[in-house]
Amino acid sequence: MAIDEPVREQDSLLLDQLSSRLDSLRLFREHDEAEAKAGLEAFGSSGVIEDQMLKELSSRHPLKHPARFDEAHRRAMRALEVFDRNGARRPSALRVPRFVKPLADKVVQLLITAIVRSHQKRLVRDLRQLYALREANSAVGSDDYQLLATARIQVDAIRADLDKSSLPLPAFLVGGAALSGLLSIVKNSLTGDAWAQYTFAGVFFVIGLGMFWCVLRAAGIARSRTRIALDASFQALWEVIGDAGNPPRDHAKLFATIATIMLVLVWVIVPAIIAWAAINPLGKL
Repeated sequence: MAIDEPVREQDSLLLDQLSSRLDSLRLFREHDEAEAKAGLEAFGSSGVIEDQMLKELSSRHPLKHPARFDEAHRRAMRALEVFDRNGARRPSALRVPRFVKPLADKVVQLLITAIVRSHQKRLVRDLRQLYALREANSAVGSDDYQLLATARIQVDAIRADLDKSSLPLPAFLVGGAALSGLLSIVKNSLTGDAWAQYTFAGVFFVIGLGMFWCVLRAAGIARSRTRIALDASFQALWEVIGDAGNPPRDHAKLFATIATIMLVLVWVIVPAIIAWAAINPLGKL
């Protein structure tokens, strides 16, 4: 067949078959659940995630509510502005003894910064990727294409400014020095007499409990600030875009879980190390 020869009407393309099956699936889902399940089985679906994937594939429009996209995008950008300015600020009301408050404020703020900056970077990255993919899914020159291209360019412009480090450089330096000093103290304590070992255990328990409290407090504050500034605005944006799953969640719960695991490990491992050191007086560490 010549290059410029038109394609015959009876030629069947895989693209046509796929579009037909997806359209049928969408209609079945709207009118007949049994037929929808049969359609899902034809695609090899076997769970909630696969069902969700097919639902998103059956959507034919880059934007579900194009008339509201500009408003939702602008609201999300304002939410990012507020979050970027306030998310990593010092905690406003920590109820701790006065003599440890300066240290507690600093530690909690560093942990808050780690949580909120990590979430902010991931959110902007995922938003930019979603805009770019939906832009590529739009007909060039269409209204959807223009809206998404403009929004993607705006996100590209602010991405570098919002891609901030989770922790300031001094925190890494201080953390490295503190870790080195802590390892030296641990070694000296465990190779010393019983009094030194029990003193070390008591101090380590207090520090571990204090860090556990700081991480939980930071996770709670970060979650609250994220909920106030970002959750509703970005959920609304994802709803307007349509069939894009859910916006990424912050890692506050993950931090709290890690803190709990670390506390349990401290309570289990430290006594085990001290018992081992008591059995081996010279330690041989």
